Amino acid sequence: MDILSSRTSRINQLALDGLQERQRAIGANIANVETPGYQRKEVAFESQLSEIINREDLKDFIKGQNSIKQKPATYDDFMQMQELQNNKRPLTMQEKRFLISNSYNQYDPQVMDDIFSEGTLDGNNVELEKEMTDLSKNGIKYMTISKLEQKYFTGIAEIIRGSGQQ
Repeated sequence: MDILSSRTSRINQLALDGLQERQRAIGANIANVETPGYQRKEVAFESQLSEIINREDLKDFIKGQNSIKQKPATYDDFMQMQELQNNKRPLTMQEKRFLISNSYNQYDPQVMDDIFSEGTLDGNNVELEKEMTDLSKNGIKYMTISKLEQKYFTGIAEIIRGSGQQ
């Protein structure tokens, strides 16, 4: 696995993409607060991210069932690992296809009209206060994930700089 494309970093990138799309939708909502008939937009992506994480966890589980990841600490651990190795079954074609599939390519934040919010007489259902609150929440989430990514890459840079100073 490439150190610069860790699973967590990839998920964070997708989350940032979803938050950016949500920011655009909120901006459009605010811009159209007085447009007759305008239906506010929402962006849904969290369930897709959750599904990607679950798929990747399942892949890790399947891989873990078919390999020894660490040295046994005790004789009992060694015997248990030997038993697991002896009882290992080959992967099915379906499992192999699943393991090589790219869960991340299926990510597509969905922009949809909010048909459940009550609107005004002219059909517009944008509430400026709600949009401003959503704008703030979304911005905080974006900044938090960005800071985490920055710390991750700063740590990698420090490791690289440190490895040359021996």
